[in-house]
Amino acid sequence: MIALLVAALGLAEPQTAPQPDPVEPVAEEPAYNSAAGALRVLTGRFSNAQQYGRIPEEWRREPAAGNPYEWLDLQYATHTRVEAPELGEHVIYLEWRSGAADGPISRQRIWVVRENEEGVLTGFDFFTFRDPEPFAGRAEEEGAFAALTADDLIGYPEGCLAASNPPAHVGYHFAVEPGDCVITAQSGTEMRIHASVRASRSYLTYRESGVTPDNRIVFQVPGAPEPYTFRRLTDED
Repeated sequence: MIALLVAALGLAEPQTAPQPDPVEPVAEEPAYNSAAGALRVLTGRFSNAQQYGRIPEEWRREPAAGNPYEWLDLQYATHTRVEAPELGEHVIYLEWRSGAADGPISRQRIWVVRENEEGVLTGFDFFTFRDPEPFAGRAEEEGAFAALTADDLIGYPEGCLAASNPPAHVGYHFAVEPGDCVITAQSGTEMRIHASVRASRSYLTYRESGVTPDNRIVFQVPGAPEPYTFRRLTDED
């Protein structure tokens, strides 16, 4: 009887309204001119297959040192952020493969992205491996680079930072100026290094060269009038 009276008076327990599904928090976009922001565009999977498909046929030949002829080859590049605490917080492992995504490895590098005390991007240092073989194909392997130190790498002198430059368009531009970066090759040849990397969320371009004091080209990558132009690949590619 009491229960019927409560119901009649509208005093029954209120029905709980259905609750919406929880919303996943949206990751905060890193600041544009920061190391984290640069990592967003410098890491990923890339290929210059579109560029390779439109270049003159005579450029499609084996790379050559000393620039005896023009060349540009097909490359697939994977740039992965790796944990290498001895090198810094923002470390990228580059692995390029010739001809196909599973082709032979043509390049292995380490880039360490730098920022100043105010958190403003300054550029990146680049390194080659003394022995690259133990790291081949291990970009996604947890802990594979954890013990990597500067002793395992060959670096460049002070002045060879790929400095961050305000781009003329959307994206990032990093450059090593030949007047700032002078090295001595293993052959004993002194040369000035020039490099340029431009990157955005959709593409990445790359050029690197070494020139002697009397302006002879020691190497140029690629050996064509235009830089490598990589398109960012998706999971469907």
